[in-house]
Amino acid sequence: MAAVFWHERHSSDAATLQAPAAPSPAMTATLPQSTPSVQATKPSQDALTQRNLEEEELIGYLQRTFGTYIQHPKVQVQVLEKLMRFVQSRYPENWREQLAILVSAAFPELQDRLMQTFAALETYTEWMNSERYALMSLSDAEKRTRLWQKREALFGEQAYEIWKDQWQAEQFQDRLANLELSSAPVEEKITQYKQQILASFPDKAERLIANKKQELTDRFLSLPSVQEQLRDMPPAQRYAQLRHLRKELGMDEAALTRWEDLDKTRDERRANGDAYMAQRQALTGGDAQNAASIQALQRKYFGNEADIIAAEEASGYFRFENSQQYGIN
Repeated sequence: MAAVFWHERHSSDAATLQAPAAPSPAMTATLPQSTPSVQATKPSQDALTQRNLEEEELIGYLQRTFGTYIQHPKVQVQVLEKLMRFVQSRYPENWREQLAILVSAAFPELQDRLMQTFAALETYTEWMNSERYALMSLSDAEKRTRLWQKREALFGEQAYEIWKDQWQAEQFQDRLANLELSSAPVEEKITQYKQQILASFPDKAERLIANKKQELTDRFLSLPSVQEQLRDMPPAQRYAQLRHLRKELGMDEAALTRWEDLDKTRDERRANGDAYMAQRQALTGGDAQNAASIQALQRKYFGNEADIIAAEEASGYFRFENSQQYGIN
């Protein structure tokens, strides 16, 4: 899996410097909604007044929302992205000049730094557009290397702050790959897994564990080496390991009990399905007698769900054909 499920989008590889876009929801909650049209004639005084009011509202919004954290590179990019959306929609012919004016008005002490960052963002976006097809032809690892080389060249060490979420997600992915290669027993891997979460996301690990318990659990259980070990365990030991994993990721006793009950239900359902598949495979050929026998098997093993199973198989899907993913299905 190339991406991490909780990845948050802030500044990204999207071409934010291209076609004008509508203001963000946060901005439009503050700013007036009217957008003066671009005309060949000189704007009326009312139109100019409206524009000035919109710009004053925008400047105040940026100062209130981002002023405390404006020294951070990632916040600076967020400010520039919002400003670009605003000026591109209102001043399509000279939006860069208007951007500089608004930057100076909102954060005069950081004008030079913000405009340098803007120039780097524009160069990066142009490079992304020109290299789009070349990047698509690369492997994930090669593309990742090329992107970070370009970011470092344009933004220096600040690149790791601007694309912090992506950087952390990639570090976590690397650690998961190493964990998959480890021959350690599942119980030890569970401990290592939690340590990897804490190391990869030091500023938000607690929040992730609190809000993404199930996603984190599924991510660990999706590792083939983990499934292989769970498959070789007797049920009681497997239930204990699954309980240990979920407890390490913050689930309370009530949730642990519910999940263990579900694990047992899944195992029973799977045993039922495996028995069905074994008898079904013994029936060969496509004559009416065999078809009737298969229908009888479906009714025997699945009761009211027999018609669902029959419809799935008619479409070519056999739900018990693939290996069970313990703790997942």
